[in-house]
Amino acid sequence: MTRKAIGLTSIILVVALGFGALVAVPAVYAGTGKPAAQRETKQTVAPRQALSPADQAKLATLKTLYKQIADTAKAIRDKVKAAKAAGKDLTAFAANLKTAQKDATHRRVSRGLMLTQAERTQLETMQATIRGLEEQLRTQRKAKADKAVLDAIKAQIRTAETARRTFLTTVRTAAQAQFSARLDTLIAEASARLAFMQGLLSSLP
Repeated sequence: MTRKAIGLTSIILVVALGFGALVAVPAVYAGTGKPAAQRETKQTVAPRQALSPADQAKLATLKTLYKQIADTAKAIRDKVKAAKAAGKDLTAFAANLKTAQKDATHRRVSRGLMLTQAERTQLETMQATIRGLEEQLRTQRKAKADKAVLDAIKAQIRTAETARRTFLTTVRTAAQAQFSARLDTLIAEASARLAFMQGLLSSLP
């Protein structure tokens, strides 16, 4: 594979050793005092297959879309800053600005994990569940709850972590088995996000 192809592939295929750290919730977990990233099982890098010319073209398209999203997000931030400095009311744009910020963040996540919109939503739900259980554990510890109560919450956290790891493993497997189709999905989603952000940029005062 050429150096250019390897560079393009790196946009999408960062799905192994750094995987746990990218998605881990940095909080104290049951009984260990360590962040989740330190508790993830070490994973091996899957072999990279040679990309077809069509997939290389798709990767190039996706890279261009992600750069356009980043540039548009910066333009939105600059325009918002200028509008606020001029005393303009942006209340009507609050919801759309929040969505645009989230889209720009997801661009970075998608580059590493190849998460589709549906997968991101599912992952966020799982992580919200884990954060809720962690908060419950901290609250019970402060309240000096019985060991049995604490152990029950720890068990729920471990179960939720296992479910998240299983889900992410499934995503990695699907990404490798259906690489070209996944690129099509990511390109379609990135195109829609870019169109939304460009529309927002043009409508800002």
